[in-house]
Amino acid sequence: MTTAFEQMKYGPLGETVAANIDQTEGDPIGVYAAMLALYSSAFGGKVYLESGRPVTVWTVLIGQSSAGRKGTAYRAARALVSPAIGAFLDARTKRGISSGPSLVNTLYSIELETTNTEGGVDGRAMVFEHEWRAILKRSRRCPTFTEQMCVAWDAEPLSNVTKGKGGARDEQIVFEPKMGFHAHITPGSWHQYVRQEDALGGMYNRMLPVLTHRSKRLPYDHKPTWKPDPRLKEAYRWANDKRRTMTFTAEAGRRYDQIRAIIDDKLESMPEHLSCFFERAAEQVHRVAAVLTIPEQKTKIGKRALEAAWAFVQYSMTSVERLVTEAEPGHAKIKSLPEAIRDVLERNGGEATSTLMLRSLQARTNAQGLREQVDQMDDVEYYRGKSSTAGPKPVIYRFTTEDSPTAVENESDAPEQRPVLKVVAEPKVRKPAPKKVVVPQPKVAPTASSDNPLFALL
Repeated sequence: MTTAFEQMKYGPLGETVAANIDQTEGDPIGVYAAMLALYSSAFGGKVYLESGRPVTVWTVLIGQSSAGRKGTAYRAARALVSPAIGAFLDARTKRGISSGPSLVNTLYSIELETTNTEGGVDGRAMVFEHEWRAILKRSRRCPTFTEQMCVAWDAEPLSNVTKGKGGARDEQIVFEPKMGFHAHITPGSWHQYVRQEDALGGMYNRMLPVLTHRSKRLPYDHKPTWKPDPRLKEAYRWANDKRRTMTFTAEAGRRYDQIRAIIDDKLESMPEHLSCFFERAAEQVHRVAAVLTIPEQKTKIGKRALEAAWAFVQYSMTSVERLVTEAEPGHAKIKSLPEAIRDVLERNGGEATSTLMLRSLQARTNAQGLREQVDQMDDVEYYRGKSSTAGPKPVIYRFTTEDSPTAVENESDAPEQRPVLKVVAEPKVRKPAPKKVVVPQPKVAPTASSDNPLFALL
């Protein structure tokens, strides 16, 4: 069965995640999302869509504290892109921006610092908020924060008026913001601090949030051995040579029109409080496809890159739809994964296939994560069921009972175990022994012998 990550994996970026995922407990989609944000932030002012828009991709990892492995995924992504853009990230990563004026001031200050450098003005920045909850909480005091974030993603001019010495008013203007963005938050904090009015204002449809979870458990003393792809560094040099404009191939362009129509139809069928999170989904697909293509040092976006980008954006849309639905009035608080597993089983009579479980749990886990979670639960188990076809036997999840079948270790197609055959010799039939016939013998009179002194008395 193709996993969600395999559907969105493409090019050197996707291959890098796949080649290193055994070195981290981070969710492969979480690592991928962080890499897209970090890597794309380095191309501000260098690579554009044919519409003139930037290719920067803003992502958010949403997962439970510790169990979501958000920080683990980010550290893996940072390690994998550092050989290519490490110097840029070290110099331009910013944190703690919670107001419109502080955002403008940060970007303006970077431009000011690079005014007289050899390479000229370079306003690129990468904003990383590992505790986004605190930022959103403080940002409620600023009426311009949402608007300025939207303008920064659009790469339109930003401005802010400050008071200088003697009460003089100085205006800070950033004509073309070049800002990347990545953040972490828990589902509970999302429900509490992601306000509907900000969503309706367009702030959150400029981000691609994804739900994450731990992909595996490694030994506590595991030291990762990273294998970065040199193509990422080569592509960064290629992009710096001159301005690059990313365009679709003819085939990809036709497919992009189809995807736009799919998105439009989906938005029309949604209530506004949900559709407002996806109103820029089409452009998000375009940006992600461009970023996936850059490491190939090509300006033509092919259909395969577009399909991978569409799979990633769809996963993000599914994640957000789940979060928003659970935050609706009257809806129960978000449940832990064990609670959600039990709910699915209860709704299906105490038993469900792996496919049904994953479909019901949506983006919360994958097949391996589901098995690992159930391994830690005393009241749920899984085993391999029977199949009516020649295909693999389905893995069944059920509540534990006394006569439960033996659980399977994984969902791979293990060959059916047959009983060991023993060669048993055919038992011999014992024939009854023939009866002996006793023939009476006639008595023979003893012969006279002179040697017997009593013979004469007989």
